[in-house]
Amino acid sequence: MDKVLLVVNMQEFYVGRGRNKKLFDYKDVDKLIDSVNKRIAAYEAEEVFYIKTIGKGLFKGGMPKANTAESDLVTKMKVVSKNVYMKSKADAFTNDALGDFLRARNVKSVELVGVDGGVDVGATALSALDYVKEVMYNEACVESIDTEKDNKLREKLSKTKCKFISEV
Repeated sequence: MDKVLLVVNMQEFYVGRGRNKKLFDYKDVDKLIDSVNKRIAAYEAEEVFYIKTIGKGLFKGGMPKANTAESDLVTKMKVVSKNVYMKSKADAFTNDALGDFLRARNVKSVELVGVDGGVDVGATALSALDYVKEVMYNEACVESIDTEKDNKLREKLSKTKCKFISEV
């Protein structure tokens, strides 16, 4: 397996119909889900990895609780594999199992899609550079709430080997 697609935070809590639209005011979630589905279709099932955020502790930091409808992958999205990794911090690689898997399979390239570009997708892209040779941030399939945070992370990523692509 040379390449993988990391689908970040595409959960009911963030992009589902019942989400708190004041907190998670993404521009067009239907378009985002459609674009992500097209990227999923471009990969073999075993190359698609879903990254879910779950809250831990008493306050859960504004994240969905594990094993709830809010933590489920958004219903309109294609789920083609059982490759699901949980995280409780922005960076998906805080779950050591993800990095271990990529290294064990000698994955060379990672493409990132999902929400939020200014936090989770960006932080995961930065860390992915430690595990693979090529990281692709797919701007056509990433949404962000905070433009300022998004711009700062993109600037940081632009100074690395991360490639920005816009493929649907």
